[in-house]
Amino acid sequence: MKLKTSSLGVIASMVVMTSSIAHAQPSEPFVIGEVAALSGPAATVGTRLSQVSKMWSESINKAGGIDGRTVRLITCNDEGRPEKAVACARDLIAQGSQLLLAHTLTSSVRAIMPIVTNGPVMIVPSPNISPTPDSYVFQVSPTDAHLTKALARYLQENNVETLGMIAATDSSGEVGVISAKEIFPAEGIDLKIARIDLRSTDASSQLASVVGDDTKIVYSTYSGAGAATVVKSYYNLGLQQPLVVSYANLSTAFVDVVKDMLPPRLLGTSASSLVPELVTNPDNKQRAIAFTKAYEEKYGERPDMVNLISKLNVDTVEAVLRNVQDPSDAKAVKQYLQSHPIPSIHTLRFSPTSNVGLDEGDVVIVELKDGQWTKAGPLN
Repeated sequence: MKLKTSSLGVIASMVVMTSSIAHAQPSEPFVIGEVAALSGPAATVGTRLSQVSKMWSESINKAGGIDGRTVRLITCNDEGRPEKAVACARDLIAQGSQLLLAHTLTSSVRAIMPIVTNGPVMIVPSPNISPTPDSYVFQVSPTDAHLTKALARYLQENNVETLGMIAATDSSGEVGVISAKEIFPAEGIDLKIARIDLRSTDASSQLASVVGDDTKIVYSTYSGAGAATVVKSYYNLGLQQPLVVSYANLSTAFVDVVKDMLPPRLLGTSASSLVPELVTNPDNKQRAIAFTKAYEEKYGERPDMVNLISKLNVDTVEAVLRNVQDPSDAKAVKQYLQSHPIPSIHTLRFSPTSNVGLDEGDVVIVELKDGQWTKAGPLN
């Protein structure tokens, strides 16, 4: 009996020790998969989105993680190619990614979507996805229609009756054309559209077909490095009308490419957080100012629109990690996102009827002045 009692005591001690050791072991890290266009025609966008993801994960881990769990960010470069994006997504899911960040082109995001029909939840920055509320895809940006409505409002305020528009022939360009045809004519704005291939190196013929004596302004929805083709041709033709560029082109990288061939006025569609002074919610404004400061300290430059979109993405991911017990449970994540506002540089409001976090009320028209984006003034 003494032997048995002694044995039981040893076993009990071992159980306590094992339990203590297990409790002392760090928890498994959260695994976040990122599909990013780090090379190819969309590299100017994908790289800047990914910079913020990296900055965020490093900040979380430096602070000790979330409830003691660090974040493991795994990034796969899809080169802006849909077939590569699919391979990246499959690999990231196989590596245990609990959430996905789709920091790539619209066509690549659409290629990934069938893979996440049953999860994991995927957060996207592209304004061109407009995911249905029954899906596991959530879009932080306003939709292209929201951006178009905001531009139409600005044009109406400036008595613009005719708009020239250049759109790419890819899926993003098609979304833009659909929005434009639905919204501008309904607001009394005559629309002239020309399409351009992503591989084109000159847009002179397209611009000539949409710019006339009655054209007070031109809108280019081209995204990525290829958008510089439109700006270059605009400059070479000596066009004097203001040029509006798309949401995704309000980046430092894009401005660096076109800085020596800028039109007289360069405008863009933007979330108001690009100019923190325009943010009306005091908490959101403070977060925008804090992010701007932190980004400047890390990268030595002011964040641009692309960086800010990524900030919305990672804040959405962080809200899930802090509030959903099992982030790999896509149904639980979806229920949380559709029922809770997400605090960030804007307040994201998903709902059971919408997986889009912002709307036209969050959009402003901005203008590049002295190397900085500010609220656009009148056209005349």
